Amino acid sequence: MSDAAGREASEIVALAAAGKSAEAIVRARAFAQDAGTDPSALQFCSRFLALAGLADEALALARAAIRIEPTPSAYGRRLEGEAAALLGDAQAAIAAFGAAAELDPTDPGLRLRWADLLIRFERYIEADSGLARAPATPGIQRRRAVCALAFGRVAEAERFARAALDDPDEGPLARQWLASVMIQTGRVAEARAELAKVKRALPSRENAWTDDLFAANYDPALDASALKALYAEWALRFCPRETPLAAPAIGGRRLRVAYVSPDFRRHSLRNFIAPVLAAHDRAKVEVYAYALVPSPDAVTAELQGLVDVWRDVARDDDEAFVARARADGIDVAVDLAGHTAGARLKAFARRLAPAQVTWLGYGGTTGVPAMDWYLADDRMVPIGAEDALSERVWRLDRAPFAFAPPAEMPAVTPPPSRDRGHTTFGSFSRLVRINDDVVAAWARILLGVPGSRLTLNALPFVDALVRGRMEGRFERFGVGRERLDLVYTSPQPATWAAYGGIDVALDPFPHNGGVTTFEALWMGVPVVSLRARAPLGRYGACLLDALDMSAWCADDVDGYVACAIAAAREPAHTAATRAGLRARMAGSVLCDGAGLARALEKAYAGMREAAFSAGTSSDSV
Repeated sequence: MSDAAGREASEIVALAAAGKSAEAIVRARAFAQDAGTDPSALQFCSRFLALAGLADEALALARAAIRIEPTPSAYGRRLEGEAAALLGDAQAAIAAFGAAAELDPTDPGLRLRWADLLIRFERYIEADSGLARAPATPGIQRRRAVCALAFGRVAEAERFARAALDDPDEGPLARQWLASVMIQTGRVAEARAELAKVKRALPSRENAWTDDLFAANYDPALDASALKALYAEWALRFCPRETPLAAPAIGGRRLRVAYVSPDFRRHSLRNFIAPVLAAHDRAKVEVYAYALVPSPDAVTAELQGLVDVWRDVARDDDEAFVARARADGIDVAVDLAGHTAGARLKAFARRLAPAQVTWLGYGGTTGVPAMDWYLADDRMVPIGAEDALSERVWRLDRAPFAFAPPAEMPAVTPPPSRDRGHTTFGSFSRLVRINDDVVAAWARILLGVPGSRLTLNALPFVDALVRGRMEGRFERFGVGRERLDLVYTSPQPATWAAYGGIDVALDPFPHNGGVTTFEALWMGVPVVSLRARAPLGRYGACLLDALDMSAWCADDVDGYVACAIAAAREPAHTAATRAGLRARMAGSVLCDGAGLARALEKAYAGMREAAFSAGTSSDSV
């Protein structure tokens, strides 16, 4: 950069530092026009405009500089990557940072930034391959732990995470990933102990707190009040203050309902939200979707076609998101994600709409003071169990679910016991649900049914260490490893087909299965469940009662064990249940999207009316 260009750049920076951002941006744009064939000047302008949030202009200037550079530079490709990432162009950002890392292999930051982008967009194979060729720094080790865990290579993931624990920068993140390894393999108490260390060392690290909330949902040592207290502590630390929003009179217009989720993409949510979106009565409801999806796909496009108004808010900050929802005049905002990845509960905490409700994607309480309602029925949250939630409970008079089975799900097959001569119990739930109380109950069932076997199907079983640990847990209760089949099936159609090898599914507790229970039932496999801690321990009860199968749900562990043993001892009855289960489910409320849409519309109108009445009362005081 020439001396004159350098002086101009310094003056632009000084203007920005003095708070004259608008003037600085005007000068930067003019400077870019005058830069001609000076790549350094163009790179300065690209960097400055990127920092000002003008990603499209920054990207154009970065690419213009690359075209005229006499020798390709890592810095030029880095600027391109930063601008592309800011713009949301993941493919371009990944390509640019990858090229930068190749141009300057001595800069570990470039390789790490490239890997972070690949990991963010779940391109683990590419990330792992590139990281494996890099020096084993703590940053590389921590990211290799992420990739290994995505592939189910648990022992490797734990080794990589532990290798980075002592690094001052990477250590806390590495400890969180060590906790993630423990969570995925059902070691909840160990995981929470590691997360407690992170929380003590870095009390402002919010994702350590939300990781702990997730793990706590599965902790059998916590009762409902202790679990609720953890969510309240998170809210006290991290929720912004609510900006009140009065509900104006509708004045004859349609009710405006906004569904908010990062999972409007290839995700199990699609099978539960699509039936509702398609069935909403457009004479009553104007349906909005606020998509927090960083990388849209074919499912995103499908769901977009099912709503009246689609808003891509993935790159909006909370303030902009709230402003957009309020400008849209949303009456009821529906959270579909809770504390899962990509969710935006702090936008709900500021208040998107006069009435706000959480439903579907998380299952538990949110802890958000401004979240008004939790949608359930009286089986998920029985009368008297409301204190488990920070929200008020809005009860439907039916199960709050409607399942649209994917077309790829195969036909129901005869019970495998006919050919095998023994009963096969099974669970395809995540291992985090399988605590020692569950193992003890399942061992009692196996010991009560001579010759029976248990199939567990989960990603971590690709690792021999995990299989060995699970076999050891059952051996402590007198069940030999020869009676266990610990497998992982992929892709998803293979998992659905694997239900053909299960006679009776066993629901974990105190956190029941969700999607896996729907899938088992659709595949004709009856499920034995236990009514446990509300609401997450009542999913089985809700689904089975909706199918007039409440006899398959017990109130205590002894009843749970007895129910499973009885199913094995009455193979004719169990086979008859299997043969008719798909038709029973298809004809039930569990597959009635139109019926659920009508119930939701009534509920949303009631929530909105409650918000309006509350506002009217407060205004009149």
